[in-house]
Amino acid sequence: MKKLTTLILCLLVASAVSLRAQTKMTDEQRQEALAKYGEFKAKLNLSEQQKKKVDAVNAEFAEGLSALRSSGDSKMAKYRKFSTLRSKRDAQMKEILDEDQYKEYKKFQAEMKEDFKNNRKSGSKN
Repeated sequence: MKKLTTLILCLLVASAVSLRAQTKMTDEQRQEALAKYGEFKAKLNLSEQQKKKVDAVNAEFAEGLSALRSSGDSKMAKYRKFSTLRSKRDAQMKEILDEDQYKEYKKFQAEMKEDFKNNRKSGSKN
């Protein structure tokens, strides 16, 4: 369960972060993100088969992000690899989810990206 929570957190951060911004989430932000993700998963109403596939896709994405973070590549190279990872994950999610679920997935990604931008802006003012 701890691995799944970490994986979910990585997914949320990765979905919302540009690789240029290397900020740490506070515990409060982490809890808020996890709560939003829980609401999001409930809203999708995934079947058991979909849950397994979504978890596998997210695990693969998180592994790719982990490798990317530890690489010594340039920011531009990291961004390109991140874009490739994100595109691959989106394509896999599109195959797993039905049309309405996929729309909800994209909406959730946009919301998390906006939240991250807002948190980054408020954090840089301190």
